Amino acid sequence: MSRDRHSRRHGNNWRGGQRRDRDDFNSVPAKSTFRPPRSVTPEQIREDENAIREFKSSNQPVCPKCGFAIGDLTSALPDRTTGEPIHFDCALDELMQTEKLAPGEKIAYIGQGRFGVLNRPNPHDVKHFTITRIIEWEDKDSKGPWRSELAELFSHVR
Repeated sequence: MSRDRHSRRHGNNWRGGQRRDRDDFNSVPAKSTFRPPRSVTPEQIREDENAIREFKSSNQPVCPKCGFAIGDLTSALPDRTTGEPIHFDCALDELMQTEKLAPGEKIAYIGQGRFGVLNRPNPHDVKHFTITRIIEWEDKDSKGPWRSELAELFSHVR
């Protein structure tokens, strides 16, 4: 007895006790392939990149903490009081000054506008730590207008 993958025992060619003819297989409609509505040309990509570069160079707000221009607005955080963008490092420096840290603790950004105070029992082991406190830096529900402008540049899908 043949036990290959085309045998009746495996059910590949056997449908409810009746065998399908080749004509039955040909009558099944073919799957349509996905075709995007239009393709993006290299010129369009270059134009988009130039628009982003131009926006970044013309819209460099000044950090209220240090007074320097914010070169990379994507890594900026909102100021706690005014909501204006500030450097990430300026926000971290502000937290380092206001938070009381015990030996072996460190402040790190943990995402979603939050910082965490990390406690490492062994200072040389960076893999093992516990988060002792979470510091909410920015409100999850409110986003600054500068973030909306920046998101519009990057979120266009073609």
